[in-house]
Amino acid sequence: MITISIEPADNGVIKYIADDNINGGGEEHVSRVVYDLEDDPERISLVNFIQDLILDLGLETGTELDQHMLNVKTEWGIKYNPSVRETKERIKQLEAEIERLSVQLK
Repeated sequence: MITISIEPADNGVIKYIADDNINGGGEEHVSRVVYDLEDDPERISLVNFIQDLILDLGLETGTELDQHMLNVKTEWGIKYNPSVRETKERIKQLEAEIERLSVQLK
């Protein structure tokens, strides 16, 4: 059986995975992953932690072929004031998305 434990750490979280029957051989294996959540303004470590946890738990999140797919990502806060460069980049991303959707209408 696989057991997943999560413990708080000073700078993030520690995830332990214990498998008491690794590869069906009856041996025990314990892995530990430390996710440093400090000094991560883009929250990359947090996204990685959540994605890894979903994978470890074997949760079905859908695929790009499904109508609904869970996507773990970060976005701007509602009160965030982006720079001009950031705004232009976001506009380019949205225009590409509009183009992709427009092609589907043809």
